[in-house]
Amino acid sequence: MDAPTNQTAGPPRHVTITRYNQRMANRVARRAHLNEPAVAVAFTYNNLVTMCIFGFVEDVARLIPTIGGLLELGISLFSFYFHRIVIVTNNRIYLYRDWPFHYPGKRLAEYQRGPGVVRIGSDSGHWLPRIIRRGQLTFHDGTVVYHTPVWIRRARYVAQEGNIPAGQ
Repeated sequence: MDAPTNQTAGPPRHVTITRYNQRMANRVARRAHLNEPAVAVAFTYNNLVTMCIFGFVEDVARLIPTIGGLLELGISLFSFYFHRIVIVTNNRIYLYRDWPFHYPGKRLAEYQRGPGVVRIGSDSGHWLPRIIRRGQLTFHDGTVVYHTPVWIRRARYVAQEGNIPAGQ
């Protein structure tokens, strides 16, 4: 006789969200005046070109000793118009325009959590677009945001949690 299965356990999580990302998600959700706890957050770009240009420069700037942090801050302040914030809460996924220092601006989209809401990566068969677009988040309505391919853990959090039904 088979052992009973737990039907309320929900789908398995392949990526464990760090406490740091959960705290950051809750902080950004409070800044957005959301009245529900946040699960994950990702800071993305509105299109592929700006992600390739600004994302690459910001990632390289982090590696420069002494002035890297200041250089990254300057680039971030210059390019904030192209930034997007994706917040996953217990029930929904929110997409915001970003203001400097990760303050959510105008709400651009809102989605109910559930299977097939967001997809990560590219369908391209060629290896180069797959590498560049491995942080691409495509929502079921066609909205696309891009996370830098170097630090895509946050984009994976959003894709995983966004596709799990609300409350699980």
